[in-house]
Amino acid sequence: MKPLLVCSLLFAGSPASAFAIRTVHNSINHKISTARPSFKDNTIMATSTGSADAEDEALVQTASSYCASNGILMGARDKATNKPLGANIYEPAPFSLHPTLLPKAAFEKAYDMAVPFNNVVHRAASQYQGWLRDAVKTAAEGDKDFTGKMLKLADDVVERGRVQNVALGLLRSDYMLHCDESSTSGANAADAKKQFDESIPLQVELNTIASSFGCLSSKITRMHQHIESLGGASTGEGMLPDNGAAEGIAEGLAVALKEYERQRIEQQAGAIDEIVVVMVVQPGETNSVDQRDLEFLLQQKHGVRLIRRSLYELATTGNFADDSGEDFSGRELIIPDGDKMVAAGVVYYRAGYTPNDYPTEIEWDGRGKVEHSSAIKCPDIFYHVFGTKKVQQVLAEPNNLRQFCESDEEEELLSSSFAGLYALGEGDDSAAVEAALANPRDFVLKPQREGGGNNLYDDDLVKELKSMSYDERGAFILMQKIMPPSVPGKLVRGGEIVYEGPCVCELGVFGITLRRYDDEKEGDSNTGDGVILNKVVGHILRSKSVQTDEGGVAAGYAFLSSPRVV
Repeated sequence: MKPLLVCSLLFAGSPASAFAIRTVHNSINHKISTARPSFKDNTIMATSTGSADAEDEALVQTASSYCASNGILMGARDKATNKPLGANIYEPAPFSLHPTLLPKAAFEKAYDMAVPFNNVVHRAASQYQGWLRDAVKTAAEGDKDFTGKMLKLADDVVERGRVQNVALGLLRSDYMLHCDESSTSGANAADAKKQFDESIPLQVELNTIASSFGCLSSKITRMHQHIESLGGASTGEGMLPDNGAAEGIAEGLAVALKEYERQRIEQQAGAIDEIVVVMVVQPGETNSVDQRDLEFLLQQKHGVRLIRRSLYELATTGNFADDSGEDFSGRELIIPDGDKMVAAGVVYYRAGYTPNDYPTEIEWDGRGKVEHSSAIKCPDIFYHVFGTKKVQQVLAEPNNLRQFCESDEEEELLSSSFAGLYALGEGDDSAAVEAALANPRDFVLKPQREGGGNNLYDDDLVKELKSMSYDERGAFILMQKIMPPSVPGKLVRGGEIVYEGPCVCELGVFGITLRRYDDEKEGDSNTGDGVILNKVVGHILRSKSVQTDEGGVAAGYAFLSSPRVV
């Protein structure tokens, strides 16, 4: 492999900041998209401008005010220590001042892959004993304290027997553009534009737990639409797609709760004060606004109440309706809520994806209590196990993906998004290790972790590989480092532009799936698998400087943006 190079997209003629792009929108229609999103008809007109700095300052003020007025907020942090300032002190979420350029073909392909990936997740989770457990076994042995405990919990659920046969997946498949490595930042404008147009989306990861920022991303789209309608500097022509992520995620939770209510009637469960959605949260969560938006949307649009609980609280206050019962009614999870006793119809994890969420065995007890309950889980432990990096690597091996796809064409579509993925700690991994040590800039060393800030690059990658034993390497996978094209960007944090220059982006597409595990007859006859709901609903786009490897917004590495599809 050659060293990593970033393709820079150049614009012929004057730079973007020398133009004001006025976009005239038709009436905004934020429908939930069930396939590719619709685009607004845009009329684009270049006009002359005054001072770019003055215009930027005015736009930052407008955008920051829009964020404050519309709840595009995160917990405020001290600039010196990066520690949260308090539970109810907020500031605008970091954002890009303008939408980020993205090729239309890549954007549409990412949407086209969402429902097929929904299907793959469910079908693999359905084959826990026949395929999924073996796929992740090496990682579990190398990471006993987290992935190993996840696998043990899944084994316990299988052994005790599931009383809930429906799983809810609020999934997000993340992609970065990859362009031919022969491109260089010194290419002329025509060559760079060609490389940008022909770049392809490669999958960074498929998130099956705590897929966040659906609500804030929907609002960021509307913010950029508002700014475009005013006229101002822009990174180029194009269209802003609708983003129904927030509404789609809320719909998934509401339909799941309705399914639980149907099951209660069918099972003749006992009387209860109320049936609710339980969101599992981290103490001191700084991204609570994105979560609260979903809570309010559920109540306003669907009449569904959501309550927030930590794993510790579920362990210490939640109880089964009948401790001796092994059926649906006996294992209904009952939680005190003020002067009420409520049933957890749906448990939605926005925590539980990192070892930090399990500081003691009490938190694991809370997770186990949920997994053994009648509640519909989002995700259940089997979907969660699927989301490990190890499964991503194993799926890329020959003859693994096809069994979960509808056709050869679908397998080809999905596999075309796989970067180079290499196993460690099993078989003969010496060739992969030697290649990474010889050319560390070509690889990423990925542990079985979520939440940002966990991957290892360059010198850190070399140091870790040299220090680990063969068995310890099994907790990681090696991944080809994706080479994205760069585009101009201005990134805003704390009310000011903190970076202006070449940026790269990461596109995440949200898919919703609700289905039964073993009922092939019910649901959508076109896809089987007991489908109740299965669709693509929206997206998130994160932008960052070309010098930044990690991509998490909550972790402080990236900035929320919107795709300008060209």
